[in-house]
Amino acid sequence: MHGQTKSGSIPARLSAIPDRWSAWVRPLWLLTFAFAVLADVAGAGYVLHDTYETNPVFEDLGLSDQIEYDGSVTLGAPVGDESARQGIKEGSRILAVEGRPVPAGIRVDALADIIRAAPGPVVRVRIQSPEGRVADYDLTRSPIHVRQEAARQPIPRDTRMAIRFLFSALGCVTLLACAVMLFIRRPRDPVAMLMSFAFLGMAATIDPPLLMWMAIGLTALNDVLSSAWWYLLVVALAAFPDGRFMPGWLRWIPLAALPLAVLVSLPGVNEGLQIVAGLLIPLALLLAMPLRYRRLEPGIERQQIKWAAFGFAAGLLLIGVAMILVAILPPDASPARSALNLVTVCIFSLGFALMPLGVMISLIRFRLWEADTVISRSAAYAIVTVIVGIVWAASTDLVKELVARMMGEENATVATTMSAMLAAGVFAPTQNVVLGWTRRHFGKDADKLRGLAARLAVWRNTETAAEMGMRALAIVAESVHADSAAILALTPTGRDLVAARDVEDPERLEEPGALDEDDPRFPLSLPLEDVDGPVGVLLIGPRSDGNRYNKDEREVLSIVTEPLAEAIRFANLRAAREDGMQKMIISAVEERLARLRIDPGPKPA
Repeated sequence: MHGQTKSGSIPARLSAIPDRWSAWVRPLWLLTFAFAVLADVAGAGYVLHDTYETNPVFEDLGLSDQIEYDGSVTLGAPVGDESARQGIKEGSRILAVEGRPVPAGIRVDALADIIRAAPGPVVRVRIQSPEGRVADYDLTRSPIHVRQEAARQPIPRDTRMAIRFLFSALGCVTLLACAVMLFIRRPRDPVAMLMSFAFLGMAATIDPPLLMWMAIGLTALNDVLSSAWWYLLVVALAAFPDGRFMPGWLRWIPLAALPLAVLVSLPGVNEGLQIVAGLLIPLALLLAMPLRYRRLEPGIERQQIKWAAFGFAAGLLLIGVAMILVAILPPDASPARSALNLVTVCIFSLGFALMPLGVMISLIRFRLWEADTVISRSAAYAIVTVIVGIVWAASTDLVKELVARMMGEENATVATTMSAMLAAGVFAPTQNVVLGWTRRHFGKDADKLRGLAARLAVWRNTETAAEMGMRALAIVAESVHADSAAILALTPTGRDLVAARDVEDPERLEEPGALDEDDPRFPLSLPLEDVDGPVGVLLIGPRSDGNRYNKDEREVLSIVTEPLAEAIRFANLRAAREDGMQKMIISAVEERLARLRIDPGPKPA
């Protein structure tokens, strides 16, 4: 699987997977895929079980449970008024229920069974606070705790679960789908297969399977799986997109990442160090992509790097935002905390959904040339969102203060409405400015085509149709990234070739029956027609990334067809006039010479 080596035995690239390796890689992939699917399904089932069967047991006593990463159970924020009034803190642990000791490290389902078996409407629970203080609490078993808590929550539990499952499913399904597509489309590509295995590992270790591994005490398995997909991802990023380790120092990544993969999974290691180690290498590889980008000629590989970098940058940005939200979660059981918890989980899942999309698009070469448009528009909307958010946040307190002074503090709703209106007023002009800037800087291909009409109006006065056609085809092919193109002009007897670019045996296009509507050589055929009627046809070959021409490209090309038809007709008419004038001059000269031969004139004296 290793290609030519440098510096001894260190491979310079990953070569295509040989047939003898495929014999065991394919079954291994199928087993991994089946495991990831089962983990996702089982994880979803466990989350439903935990939410609707286990959690209510604690909530009936005014408590909530939370599963720690080692599988142990601590108490979450109090539910209802009674437990909050008694001072039960988040992070506390249950030591006994009705005098029955609770074993250390008990799983949440077993603890729920103990609480469920406790008799009577009032249950005595011995609880140890995070500070180590132990106290007994008499907690009333009643559904009123849940009703009190539900009244405080802005989003009902069922709605929260539906939103959570939607985003979790989006993340897992996207990872699985990308893994399958890479496996089917690029089975011998080592980078694609490394990415495919890594995506399967991600799908088996994020929400919802993560909660299941924690609850059943298999966090060690989760650590091993996470380390495995992290290592595969790092090696794939180092060799992306064609298997070459470029710059050359990246060939050391497969060796250097091994101890780091072990480090990020070892229990007892500082979590901050593990997070830094886990993020630093992928981030460094992501930052190294521009180095590879600059060394490449404009073309497919550059676009592949753009898509991959965009996908990972967007995904890592969202995951980073989720981590920041975790750090700023309110310590109390406020409604804002519940909403932020939901937003955090959704952003985290969305980040994992975005990461594989860019890589998948780049490796299967789907819409590679749309990278600039997607990246620029995404960046533009992100900037607009940030600006509007800053305006709204900055204006809220100021407007509240002004409204309170002028209309009284009871009109807080008016202040919120005015802040929202101010933010909405900023949105439209900000959007126009930012999108206008991105169009000017990233819409150069379309601008070239739009500017072709003005150039044609000048060229037709001086250039032949063939010269003008070659110039036009050069601009068209570069703007829409076509592998080939040709222009044919209509004649009384058929068609004449005006110009061709990278077309094999272009003269054959003039022959009757040489073209049909389904000709794979030219998936796009645009009639050239002006006010006087048809002039010819513009034939566009396949896009260099193998995809269809999109709507924007077709619309811009349609703008060019009429000016091109007018220019070809004008150039042909001018050439015909000039040819006629030349023939007249030649005819006159020949006639004069003939007369001189017949009547040479008087002989000299």
